[in-house]
Amino acid sequence: MGVFDRRALRRSHLDAGNPLRSLTEVIDKVPGGINLGQGVCDLDTPRELVRGAVESIEGSDRQTYTPYRGLPGTREQIAKRLRTFNGLDVTADQVCVTLGSSGAFFAACMTLLEPGDEVLLFEPFYSYHRSSLLLCGAKPVCVRLPSPDFALDLDALKAAITDKTRAIVVNTPANPSGKIFDEAELRAVAGLIEGTDIFVFTDEVYEYMCFDGRRHVSPATLPELRGRTLTLGSYSKTFSVTGWRVGYLVGPEDLVDAVGLVCDQIHVCAPRPMQRGVERALAELPGTFYSDLQDVYERKRNQFCDALEDAGFGIARPQGAYYVMADYSEVLGDMEPYPAVLELIERVGINGVPGDVFYEDGSGVRSIRFQFAVEEEVLGDACARLRGLRG
Repeated sequence: MGVFDRRALRRSHLDAGNPLRSLTEVIDKVPGGINLGQGVCDLDTPRELVRGAVESIEGSDRQTYTPYRGLPGTREQIAKRLRTFNGLDVTADQVCVTLGSSGAFFAACMTLLEPGDEVLLFEPFYSYHRSSLLLCGAKPVCVRLPSPDFALDLDALKAAITDKTRAIVVNTPANPSGKIFDEAELRAVAGLIEGTDIFVFTDEVYEYMCFDGRRHVSPATLPELRGRTLTLGSYSKTFSVTGWRVGYLVGPEDLVDAVGLVCDQIHVCAPRPMQRGVERALAELPGTFYSDLQDVYERKRNQFCDALEDAGFGIARPQGAYYVMADYSEVLGDMEPYPAVLELIERVGINGVPGDVFYEDGSGVRSIRFQFAVEEEVLGDACARLRGLRG
């Protein structure tokens, strides 16, 4: 046995591989292939964002470490935006800048969870939430939201709560389902955990993508949840900079500082120029930027979902975000999701993510998750290819 053959059991779940990345490698080798798998958000970035980062690099801004909780100006702009859009009563002292929302979630888990703590995840879940919990030694407990509308099953949630339950993860709008938790559902969650020490992680990365007149509700704005919610977010999707890795965490000041100390150990700080870019964009972009963003994604959703339905896929139009879970049974037959994606690549040069990766027990799942955050020309081509499956 080699000296590095024995590895920590807490990361053994990662050895199964990541089909999202492996299928991206497959589609990248297909001439003219269209990647609708990983949500890379391949759109133009705001000029204000780029200008802020470039001026930081080329100007007098010394390229040194930033405070582990982020640059004061960046934190102030994040807090201001959360006050004006989300309705959160927060200050810069309650904000920690992180390496994306995934970095915020991992650091918060390391701060708040002990090995063996149970954390409730709504299924289908964002796979990195589950992976991070396992890496921290916590136990994910999945509560399935029934398709096609993914409405909250309060009885199932209640049945999943035990004396070991430490937290509930709310992702709204959700990846991969596009579900938006409305105020009534959040109040119902609050009612279940009243009088306990259970807290809420809320991941709100897609907050500006709410469709059909729906309104984004930050759980921490509800009086019943304000004192027990840790809000996580990112500008990866809002500003189409998934590679910049600038996210944030918001909560009580002493807790945010405790999480910041863990961030310091993991990555020291978020990159200075990228923080400056986000700071500039938040300060200078008009409110219409965010409303236009929502309109663009709603139009893309309608265009893409029309094509999926025309091709014979079974879907529930997502309420938000830029993903859709599509049942392929009538199009590709009764095969497992991974082979189904390979079949789709073979037939029309489009990939997606096997739907079973978003479930703890994915047996019987016959869906593919697609993302539609691509340029208009690419989306139009993808829609034409999908409709061609009927031919």
